[in-house]
Amino acid sequence: MDAGPLVCLNWELGWSTYRDMRTNTLVTLGASAVFGIMAIVLARGWIRGAVENEFRQLPSQPALHTSFPNALDIQTVPVLVANTDLLFGDELTPDALRLVEMPEDAVPLDAMRDMADVFPADYNPLESGALIMLDDIRMNEIILPHRVSGLGGRGSLSARIRPGYRAVSIRVNDVTGVSGFVVPGDLVDIQYVSEPNPGLGKPLYRSDIILQSVRVLGIDQSHNRNNDAPEVARTVTLEVSHMDAQALAIAQEAGTLTLVLRAVGEALPSTTKSLDSRQLDMRANSDSSAKKPRRPVRVTPKKAPPPIAQITVIRGDTSQSVSVRKETIPSSTDTKLAGG
Repeated sequence: MDAGPLVCLNWELGWSTYRDMRTNTLVTLGASAVFGIMAIVLARGWIRGAVENEFRQLPSQPALHTSFPNALDIQTVPVLVANTDLLFGDELTPDALRLVEMPEDAVPLDAMRDMADVFPADYNPLESGALIMLDDIRMNEIILPHRVSGLGGRGSLSARIRPGYRAVSIRVNDVTGVSGFVVPGDLVDIQYVSEPNPGLGKPLYRSDIILQSVRVLGIDQSHNRNNDAPEVARTVTLEVSHMDAQALAIAQEAGTLTLVLRAVGEALPSTTKSLDSRQLDMRANSDSSAKKPRRPVRVTPKKAPPPIAQITVIRGDTSQSVSVRKETIPSSTDTKLAGG
């Protein structure tokens, strides 16, 4: 019997079976994808409906509205402000002031609101005297009564002293006055150098900081805070309390006072302690002083001699030198003779 038709028949049956299985697989995958998409759509619809129902069940609350005041409802009043920068001691003239409208609740109670509050109707600086500024005022700053002197006034230093303080002057020179770099308005510490035991054979000096964060009011007879050029002065006027003024007077007679200039904005007091000549000598001789580091010295070890000995062998009339290796014989601590 010929096997060719049987082979063809088997191949056709196998191909038909494979094709049917592949078709079934594709149909199954397509149906799964369709069902998956339908499940996603249904889930989204259900979630959206549940959220909407949740919000419907909540009690309705009225929206809160913040009402801003209308610009037309703000009450304004005229106020005198500086038309330019005015410095301490400058003469105040009508041209240096102007009226501006400001909200009434933002104006200080004692602000000047009219030119007549500052200048009288018959104002004549040649007859009644000029009005003098008692403080520095910047442009557009409100004019307050305590910043302007009366008729015929002058820019005295007393107008700058804060309530409860006093002004006192101390002697300085180019060294104790920080080379003239201290200007009115700076903060300084006061260093007091004295000799507590002048009877000793060797002078013993002591340094103490007796005052901190002291405000400088004037240099010599100038209290202009805008003069930033260094100028060596002979006296410095300080703003201190009554008791501090007494302490400065005693310290100035008993020893030497030196100004220690503080950085701008550094007003808080710091912890200090006394220092005398003995502690200064200890600081100079301590290990903390800068010293030149010593270079390490390299030591080269010597080579040990070779363990070889020279021995001379004499045979009759002839002699010969022979090199032999040394043997180290351990030393015995037993002093007993052999045999007991």
